[in-house]
Amino acid sequence: MKELEIIATEHRQINEFFQGDYIDAVSRDAAQYPLMVVTLQPGSMTDQAVNVNMVISICDKYNIQEYRQINEIHSDCLSICNDIRITFQQWRFEEFMDINGDITTQPFINRGPDVTAGWTINVNAAIYDYNNWCDIPYDDYDFENGNPPAQDCGDPTTTYNVYVNGTLEDTFTQDTTTNNTININV
Repeated sequence: MKELEIIATEHRQINEFFQGDYIDAVSRDAAQYPLMVVTLQPGSMTDQAVNVNMVISICDKYNIQEYRQINEIHSDCLSICNDIRITFQQWRFEEFMDINGDITTQPFINRGPDVTAGWTINVNAAIYDYNNWCDIPYDDYDFENGNPPAQDCGDPTTTYNVYVNGTLEDTFTQDTTTNNTININV
C-alpha cells in the first residue's frame, strides 16, 4: 500500500491518495481531485505468494452542466491508469511481486456527494513469499517437527579472520547453528 501511495504522491496528475471504500473517499469534505482510491478485495495465499486483489480508482470531479467535460475526464483518468500499469512492469516491482493476468478496466460515473467520473482497474498482485519459517517472529515456538533446519535458515557457518596487531594470523570456519566459544591467547 505504501508503494501505491508513493505512486499517487509522485504522479503529477494525482492530487490525493485514499485507501478504503470509494464512497468514503468521495464523501469526505475537501477531497482533492484527481483522486486515487485503492480498495482491497478478497485474496488468497499459496506456497509461493500472497495474492492481493485490489480495485484502483482514478477519478475527477465534474460539473453536470458541462457534459462534454466527461470525455476529457475519462481520457485523463484512463491515461493515469495506464501509467500505473506501466509502473507495475518496472524492475522495482519485479523484485517482490508479479501481476497475475490482465489488468481489467471499467469506466464509471458516480453521482454521489461529489459528481465524479473516471476509471477503475482491477489488479491481482502476487507478493512473493517462500514460506520461510526462519523469518516468523516467534520466541521458542515448538513446531513439533524440530527446529528450522540450518540449511533453510541462512548460512549455517561463519568464517572468522583473526588479526593480531593488524596482521592476519588465522582464518577458520565454525558452525553458527550452535553456541560457540572462541578463546584467543596472545
